[in-house]
Amino acid sequence: MKRLALMLYFPLAVMAAPDAPEPLAQSLDRIIAARFKPELPGVAALVVKDGRPILRKAYGMANVELGVKLEPEHVFRIGSTTKLFTATAIMLLVDEGKIALDAPVKRYLADAPPQWDKVTIEHLLSHTSGIPNLSMDSGYWRTTARLEHTLEELIEPVRSRPLDDAPGTKFSYNNTGYNLLGMVIEKVSGDEYFAFLERRISKPLGLAHTREGSDKRVIPGLVTGYRGGPAPAFILASSNLSAAGGLVSTVDDLAAFMLALEAGKIVSPAGVKRMNASYVLPNGKETGYGLGTWVRQVNGKHLVGHGGYIFNFYSQLEMDVDSGIVAVTLHNGDKFGGDNEVLSKELISAVQAGR
Repeated sequence: MKRLALMLYFPLAVMAAPDAPEPLAQSLDRIIAARFKPELPGVAALVVKDGRPILRKAYGMANVELGVKLEPEHVFRIGSTTKLFTATAIMLLVDEGKIALDAPVKRYLADAPPQWDKVTIEHLLSHTSGIPNLSMDSGYWRTTARLEHTLEELIEPVRSRPLDDAPGTKFSYNNTGYNLLGMVIEKVSGDEYFAFLERRISKPLGLAHTREGSDKRVIPGLVTGYRGGPAPAFILASSNLSAAGGLVSTVDDLAAFMLALEAGKIVSPAGVKRMNASYVLPNGKETGYGLGTWVRQVNGKHLVGHGGYIFNFYSQLEMDVDSGIVAVTLHNGDKFGGDNEVLSKELISAVQAGR
């Protein structure tokens, strides 16, 4: 517990030096190195067990054109892993009595259209709201997402549309729902979404590199993204990502955030338990998603976390809450090293087995 407490308050200092049996560290190194070619876009990885870093290393190139190698300290766009921060912010406000999970969205967004009357905060968190997802519109990523939009403008196109499904009856992954949660955070807190995350999560935890991934300012340490080839990443306007996918971060920050969250340092233990429980539909089927967390079993152990993809970055943040294992992998290319979820599973499985 002493080591965990140190990590929560001094994440970068503690993460800096791996502390694990040499064979296990070498095994993890081989798993990752086999996937990534040193001259291509790669990955930064951090694996922690019981508050002790086992492997902290980067593979491949941060910038192919300039021949700059990736380093573990580098900053990446994390895409939908942002949703775990958004859900954490909501649950923090739930703990403070400022938001109720079973309350209709209309309680917090007075101008919500009548077809959303039965949509609750819990429905938005669990991707069961039935509200149409703007990012699934034909041509969205080719056209709309390349132009600047405010948070309100990302919501406006779906206000007049009917629900795709009755609230709470079907799981359908939804960026628009999480952008709505961003609006709820702003209305309830009085802060701009990213400012709230900085004030209530990043600064208290010392997450120095977790911030808005704005394309209007220089972000120190930010690596270049690549699609297959490699070729330059598709250009998107960062304002389209917002509460659904707009953060940048590092492996150190994300591991420290996950450890703090699961230790009840941000959200109450009861709230964390609620986040980590798979949502159950009326037909009794589990969706495999809780409140801002993907939930899965690996070797009989309970894993929670989130992954993300945004042109052309992949991220995976996952914790085996039964074994105290955290794995973070941040990629700056379009699957140059294969599937990020598969890699995370391999790393966690190796640590579970102690090999």
